[in-house]
Amino acid sequence: MTDQEINPETPSPLLAASSKPPTLFGGSRMPLFWLLLRNLLLTIITVGIYRFWAKTRVRQFFWRHTKLLGDRLEYLGTGGELLVGFLVALVVLVPLGAIYSLLQFFSFGQTFWVSLTLDAVYYTLILFLIQIAIHRMRRYRLTRTAWRGVRFGLDGSSFKYALISFGYGILTLLTLWLARPWLRVATMKYFFNHARFGTASLSLDCSGGWLFKRWIVFGIPFVIGIVAFFGLNWETFAEMGTIEEKSAKGQDIADEMLALFQQIEYWPLAIFVASTLIRIWYSVVEFRYMVSGLRIVAVSIQSNIPVAFVYRVYALFWLAVLGLVGLITLSTLYFPLHLDAPSIAHMLTVLTVLALFPLLGILKTIFVDVTLLKRVCATLSIENVADLERVVQSSADLPSHGEGLADALDVGGF
Repeated sequence: MTDQEINPETPSPLLAASSKPPTLFGGSRMPLFWLLLRNLLLTIITVGIYRFWAKTRVRQFFWRHTKLLGDRLEYLGTGGELLVGFLVALVVLVPLGAIYSLLQFFSFGQTFWVSLTLDAVYYTLILFLIQIAIHRMRRYRLTRTAWRGVRFGLDGSSFKYALISFGYGILTLLTLWLARPWLRVATMKYFFNHARFGTASLSLDCSGGWLFKRWIVFGIPFVIGIVAFFGLNWETFAEMGTIEEKSAKGQDIADEMLALFQQIEYWPLAIFVASTLIRIWYSVVEFRYMVSGLRIVAVSIQSNIPVAFVYRVYALFWLAVLGLVGLITLSTLYFPLHLDAPSIAHMLTVLTVLALFPLLGILKTIFVDVTLLKRVCATLSIENVADLERVVQSSADLPSHGEGLADALDVGGF
C-alpha cells in the first residue's frame, strides 16, 4: 500500500507543484548573450557549418531554463541530426534548382508569359515545400523535447499539412489577407490535433470566426493601405515600367525616375505603420485565445500576458535600435571629416554597419524574446494538472534526422 493510499489527503507531486507558479523561465541574459555571440563567430569561421550545432546549443539553453511544475524541459536533439537532415533536403532542392535553371536557359528570348509561368510554377513549388518543412520541423522539435522523462510527439502527414496551409494561403491572398484567421486556425488545429505528450493526445478548439472579428481591426486598415497606395500611384508605377524599357536600351533615366519618385503619394504608408501597431495587439489576443483552446487530456491552460507589457517591450527595443542607428549615422559623418585616413574611416563605418544586422538579431533575442518568454511563463495558469500523472511514455517511432527542408529553406528560428 502506497503513502497515497494510506493518506488520501497527501498531495501528489504534480498537485503540490501546482500550488507554485506552474511555469517559469529562469535563463539569464548575459550567458545567453555570450552563447549567441560565440555561435555567430563560429558560424562565420566555419562558413555556416556550425549553424546546426549553434541552433542545438541555443535550444538546449532555452529548454533547460524552462520549468513546468518545478521540473525542467529537456532538449534531446543534436547538431549532427540537423546536419544530416539538411543534407537530405539538398538531395531534393539541388536537382529542383538545376531543372529550373535549365528551363530558364532554354526559355531565354521567349515571350514574357513563358518566363512568368516558369517562375510561378517554380516558386509555387518552393512555397509548398516550405509548408512541408514547417510540419517536419515541428515534428522534429517535439520528438526531441521531453518533460519528466516523457517525450512529446507529432503524427499526421506533412503533405496533408502542406495542402491545408497552401489552400488556405491562396484564399488568404485572394481576400487580401482577410481570410488569414481561418488559415491560422486550420493549420494550428491540424498541428495540435496530431500532437501528443507520451500517450496523451493534444487538441485545439478554436474558431476562425472568433478571430476574424478581432483580425479586421488590423486587416481593414492593412487592406485600405494597400488599395490606397497602389490605386493612387498606379499611373506613376506604369510610367516607371515604361522608363525601365528605355534603360534596357541604354538610355539615361536617372532624372526621369527621380521625378516619378517625387510624384508618388506616400501618405498611405502611414496606414501601414498604424496597422503594424495594431498587429501587435492582435498577435497577443490570438496567442491567448489559442492557448485557452489547447487541451492535454483534461488539462487546460490560460495565458494572461498583458497587451500593454508587449507594447512596452517592443517600444523600448526599437527606441534603443533607433538610438544605435543614430550613433552609427553620426559616426559616418564625423570620422571621415576628422581622421587623416578617410578610407580607413569609411572601411570602419562599413564594417560597423555590416556587424549591426547580426547584432540586432542577438539583441532582439536577449531583450525581446527572453523578456516576453519570462512574462508568458509567469502569467500562465494550468488546471487539472493531476491528469498528467496518468500519461506514460509513448512507444511511437522517432524521426532519426533533423529538420532538413526547414534548414535548407531557412524556415523557423531557434
